[in-house]
Amino acid sequence: MKVINTDHPIGGLYTQSLEQQLIFPLKHTEVHTQIAGNVARTEVIQSFENPFTQALEAKYIFPLPDEAAVDEMEIKIGDRTIHGNIKKREEAQQIYQQAKKQGRTAGLLEQERDNIFTQSLANIKPGEQIDVTIRYTESLNFTAGDYEFVFPMVVGPRYIPGTSIDGSADTDDVPDGSQITPPVIPPEMRSRHDINVTVEIDGSLPISNVYSPSHQIATQLLGNNLHIQLAKEDTIPNKDLIIRYQVAGRETQSTAITQADTRGGHFAVYLIPAVEYSPESIVPKDVVFLVDTSGSQSGAPLQQCQKLMERFINGLNPNDTFSILDFSHAVRQLSPTPLPNTPENRTKALTYINNLHASGGTEMLSGIRAAINFPTPLGRLRTVVLLTDGYIGNENQILSEVQKHLQTGNRLYSFGAGSSVNRFLLNRIAEVGRGISTIIRHDEPTQAVADKFCQQINNPVLTNIEITWEGTGKAPIIYPETPPDLFAEQPLVLWGRKEDGIGGNLHISGVAAGGKPYQKTFHLKFAAEMGNPAIAQLWGRARIKHLMNQMFHHETTAGVEAVTQTALTYQLLSQYTAFVAVSDDVRVNPQQESISVEVPVEMPEAVSYQGIFGETERERGITMDLMMMAEPVAGAAPAPAPTPTRTRGTSAYKKSSSFLKRSAMTETEEVRIPSKPNLEVVTVEGLDANASANLTQHLQALNLHGNFTGQIVFEFTTKKHRVLRVMLDEALSTLKEDIVIEAIKKSLLQWRVPQSITRKVKITLRIN
Repeated sequence: MKVINTDHPIGGLYTQSLEQQLIFPLKHTEVHTQIAGNVARTEVIQSFENPFTQALEAKYIFPLPDEAAVDEMEIKIGDRTIHGNIKKREEAQQIYQQAKKQGRTAGLLEQERDNIFTQSLANIKPGEQIDVTIRYTESLNFTAGDYEFVFPMVVGPRYIPGTSIDGSADTDDVPDGSQITPPVIPPEMRSRHDINVTVEIDGSLPISNVYSPSHQIATQLLGNNLHIQLAKEDTIPNKDLIIRYQVAGRETQSTAITQADTRGGHFAVYLIPAVEYSPESIVPKDVVFLVDTSGSQSGAPLQQCQKLMERFINGLNPNDTFSILDFSHAVRQLSPTPLPNTPENRTKALTYINNLHASGGTEMLSGIRAAINFPTPLGRLRTVVLLTDGYIGNENQILSEVQKHLQTGNRLYSFGAGSSVNRFLLNRIAEVGRGISTIIRHDEPTQAVADKFCQQINNPVLTNIEITWEGTGKAPIIYPETPPDLFAEQPLVLWGRKEDGIGGNLHISGVAAGGKPYQKTFHLKFAAEMGNPAIAQLWGRARIKHLMNQMFHHETTAGVEAVTQTALTYQLLSQYTAFVAVSDDVRVNPQQESISVEVPVEMPEAVSYQGIFGETERERGITMDLMMMAEPVAGAAPAPAPTPTRTRGTSAYKKSSSFLKRSAMTETEEVRIPSKPNLEVVTVEGLDANASANLTQHLQALNLHGNFTGQIVFEFTTKKHRVLRVMLDEALSTLKEDIVIEAIKKSLLQWRVPQSITRKVKITLRIN
């Protein structure tokens, strides 16, 4: 196969031998983590090698924890280390591209989602190895002394809904779909890429019950620290590494950690309320179980969900009501109304559960809407229990739907079953839904998990939590802004910043189970010469998370600016900032042909390749017209995918129709009110007259229905005939109906820019 220079990376799958070994630019990943108390500091070293006779650009899409505060990146070439600088993302991209054209070696680290990142390396010389080092801080999950460290190793394949923009995986629902869907190695092939992880845990307090449900590990006590390492037999990067352990002593009690620098005083508060669970406070509830039965759930993941569902049904209280919905390309239901918890209905439910079958795409938005809008018995609060691997690309659509439409008092719990689930979606949807997220591997015992969950959903142990500050100066900025209700053995973690660095008292109050008042006070002092510097980084990360949560429905210019400034101040990676490192010298001849390779990844362990990519042409033979006209039917396949434009190797991963569809009625909404508004383009800044006229004609063809009036202002960037990152200027917009904003945003994303230009555009629209 002849490899040519191209703007679109190729898959990087090259047969080396009869055993189907691959020439793989990414050779090895080395991970070192140090854990002290609740905080972990991790260093990830990715070793890339150019096996070709021409200069190489490598692109690697990989995961990190969704709460990671990534604050350092560097590249090492031989004995030289080049430190990366944090920049606005567009600026970092421009620096990288310029260095690439000049023949300089450059590295670019970008964030696509809270848990998906892209590492690009340009101008790796033939036969050369370059090491990329990434460092981040995170706060560990823990419950009453039980700690969990997780290192994700592979990005699972994502279902990308919406209308294709340019024939790639980018759609008007997921404009960056191609950036979160790395090529997947076919099951008959292997790569050279392996991984090693070393974890050091501070042993100043007794540590016990250390184990990994995911990997074979070796443990050793070195001084006061516990040393944990992956066994040599378990180094394929195709599943999340999970390490669990217990810590005895004061670390399991409520505590506060402070830190101070020129940016102010920062603190972390870990509240573990000593509140007993009260079975007398149980009230009847209505539970809707929402089960993902799309193709990625085939095999072990769905079987695990079925086991959990059986235990959940049998663990309901006598006076509860329940229903079951499952979704793939369509939503199905056990019954049209909630069922009383009787032996007959439990038998009916268990039969339904055992007959579930996984196939088709993941139309999660339809499932979420059906669960939220399912009939609720009078006087009862709704509890939605979602079971999924989370393999979708339109997370913000899902989160926005829950944020806007889940009624006050109702809750949503998420369960992820599998080896490499989308923890970002599962964690955020539970936070927005005021519930709890639980991740369980496909091969873990389900009894203890189900028993704990059935106890938790009966009632929170601490509600109506309020936080007040007593002291001089400005009050601190604390996240989360609205503390969640706490469930049995669940800690509350608060991140705060006191701009003036003046100490004071933090009061936390609430209502405990049984209606008893609860009060806890933390005395906080800030001293520059003491404290953990990681706390400042974690506050910055918490602020970015809070600001991003406000933009689930759509990005705003003010929100993007606030995230960008926070990320720059705290030197953090975000969706609007990036790390870039460039060599001083020209290392390759920019006039010579080069190779661009997108690193393929392993299929996550126990996820069915056939279930995702294995539909036959007959199963994919439903036409677009039929998809747009017919109601969803059980067993129907999604529409055929457009042919990808990116060039890949002959054995490269081809995006299957089960994970890329053009459109579906379940993902599209119109406001069907008779009058048609007059959409007028008032001004366009950043385009010439011809392009402005073309854009105006495109927008005026938009079929928008509704009685709306007002002004809407958008900012976006054009690049290579595409519209990128459409942001609403809320300060200048008077019409703020989400459905109108979304319709115009999608139309802008679908506009093909007549000129291949890169510039920022501002457009003002008036709807009369």
